[in-house]
Amino acid sequence: MLSFILSIQIIRGSLIIRIPLIVRCADCDKEFAITSIEYKCPVCGGLLWVKIDETKFQEKFKHIQKHNSFWDFYFALPQIKKEFFITLGEGGTPCRESNRIGKNLELKNLFFKDETHNPTNSFKDRAAALLISHARSWDFQKVICASNGNQGASIAAYTSLEGMECINIIPSEIEIGKKAQLIAYNSKIIIEGNIIDDAINSALSPEYIKEYYQCTPEFNPLTIEAQKTIAFEIYKDINVPDWVIVPMGNGGCLVSIWKGFLELKETGVIEKLPKLVGVQSEVCAPIVEEFLHKQSGTFEDTNILQSKARSIMVKNPLYQAAAIRAIKESNGTALAMPENLMLSSIGDLARYEGIFAEPASALTIGALTMLIQHYNMKHDDIVVCLITGSGLKAPYVLEALSTRAKTAGMGGILSTKLKILSQISISNKKGIHGAKLKEIIGSVSLPAIYQHLKELEIKKLIHRKKEGKKVLYFITEDGKKVLDAMDVLITLL
Repeated sequence: MLSFILSIQIIRGSLIIRIPLIVRCADCDKEFAITSIEYKCPVCGGLLWVKIDETKFQEKFKHIQKHNSFWDFYFALPQIKKEFFITLGEGGTPCRESNRIGKNLELKNLFFKDETHNPTNSFKDRAAALLISHARSWDFQKVICASNGNQGASIAAYTSLEGMECINIIPSEIEIGKKAQLIAYNSKIIIEGNIIDDAINSALSPEYIKEYYQCTPEFNPLTIEAQKTIAFEIYKDINVPDWVIVPMGNGGCLVSIWKGFLELKETGVIEKLPKLVGVQSEVCAPIVEEFLHKQSGTFEDTNILQSKARSIMVKNPLYQAAAIRAIKESNGTALAMPENLMLSSIGDLARYEGIFAEPASALTIGALTMLIQHYNMKHDDIVVCLITGSGLKAPYVLEALSTRAKTAGMGGILSTKLKILSQISISNKKGIHGAKLKEIIGSVSLPAIYQHLKELEIKKLIHRKKEGKKVLYFITEDGKKVLDAMDVLITLL
């Protein structure tokens, strides 16, 4: 263990005492005291984790009867004097039991951890509160952040509250709602490249090192510390779930939640751990491919730019190894989902649960059927889907859903066929029967399901096979090709 040494510096003519962060390398386990933001071990290059004081963790955690704020868990966060705490009311988000989707899937204990209730409508407000508080405690007046939008929007909001200078480096293609937040909060915007991988390394430019506090999520280990409080709140609300399903971009959110549950277990608060499921879009799924030991595919920038899940489009995720390690340690899995499930899942969440989610979050709903059918998710398991952000930030989703409401005839028919094709595609190895499709989709009568199946079969998009008394349906190659075309058609109606 390194000794605790204060860093005393002269900044703008004033004596500033920086309380060092004690960090530990996730690979070689060496510990360091740092007074500047570092994310890589100087010995082996592994990722650095912030080390917290666990001596009174259990006692203080049990004293929290009902969590109302992110800062209720200050004792499990890096040491910052309370005088520097900044808040816009982040954290304390609901972990709400499903109203209808759970019943349709025969899941008795399905919950949604709804992070859209945060001040800027995403889970990144937790990180912004901690990072900007820490920046103030170290007497920084300027911050730099590269992101796909959510973290940048959150950082901009919290710096505007404090009158700090904020530079956001973003790729050219991010959701317009997130860009609007950056502008509204008076952040300086620098466009760098087309995708986040182009923009992210710019935040490490030498011109920012001395005067700018690093808020890029990949480069500041405090981001993980802030986001782990999601796990704390889940436990406080519903105890330890059997499954937690998390959308993945750089893998940091999943790693954060795993670190939170691990700290609860290591300090004796809980005895078991949940299975973690990381979900990515098929358009860009490097973590899933590595987890499944697939030959790494080429994720084309053209396809990434057309994706509706732009917030998780990361070709070279920094937390890939850590995320895979967490998934394996939890006995969980990683799934790549087709994007044509997203709009229907977004619609289901809005209509049946009153939650308007961003596309990346909706992938967690689409994963449920696959987990039930192929990964032994039981009907009485406690399942939590993480809803990371609001659909209000993605106007193309608003356009698609509002237009669909106006064109209930053709739009509704195509939407139902898309759902049926998508579910058959997911179940293709084992096949699926009409009654099961009715259970999953819920809002369509069984005769209507079979009418759609008949029409899809006539068009040779699916084929049937009789097994015993059941007729099972399988998607054809033409069906797979038409899925994307149908999705585009719905979006453009």
